[in-house]
Amino acid sequence: MSALAQCLGLDPAKYRAPTQPADDTLRTLDSQIPDTERFKNARQFTPMCSACKAQYVCEGIARSEAESGLLCTHCNHLPSPASLATQLAVQIRKHIREYYAFAVVCDEPACGLTSRLLPVSGSKCLRSQCAGKMQQVYPDKLLYHQIQYFAALLAVDRSATRLGTTSAQILTLRDRHPEHIMRLSAVVDSYLAVSARKFVNLSSLFSFCHT
Repeated sequence: MSALAQCLGLDPAKYRAPTQPADDTLRTLDSQIPDTERFKNARQFTPMCSACKAQYVCEGIARSEAESGLLCTHCNHLPSPASLATQLAVQIRKHIREYYAFAVVCDEPACGLTSRLLPVSGSKCLRSQCAGKMQQVYPDKLLYHQIQYFAALLAVDRSATRLGTTSAQILTLRDRHPEHIMRLSAVVDSYLAVSARKFVNLSSLFSFCHT
């Protein structure tokens, strides 16, 4: 902050942040939110079983300490890696399309107007007599957390925390179906890799400081 103040011609001493412990300097508010809170609005991965043709909730590496989350809950069948990976990609693309629909809704409960037209006067409601604000129904943060939720289902440490068990127990379950986990992880990683929320271009952000 002091460096930014100096770039703006201000006294940097007034904007120097107090010293913090080294392990806290890189933490963000989002990183301290537990997964139960972060993913409270996330939708479950619901593929169709190739054996019984029913949809089921796929919970990734583990459904419990002793049960794989990849198995169909109706017939206990394990769909192929390609089938699950393809269906996960389809579901992620569905969420992306929902984000790009840019639907907005008024936050005033008595109004509740929904539209795909962006207001020309900032975020003010499109109804002239309403004091509410238009908000995106499916914002980028919700999309990012949705994809993060899929990643968490395939992460050993986060699965262990979710189930209240040890990482060693989850590793045992992961190693039963390594190709499934690898294929599913590759799908999720391919979408997270292009998410702008993962990166901050500091060179661009502070380009005005360069002479």
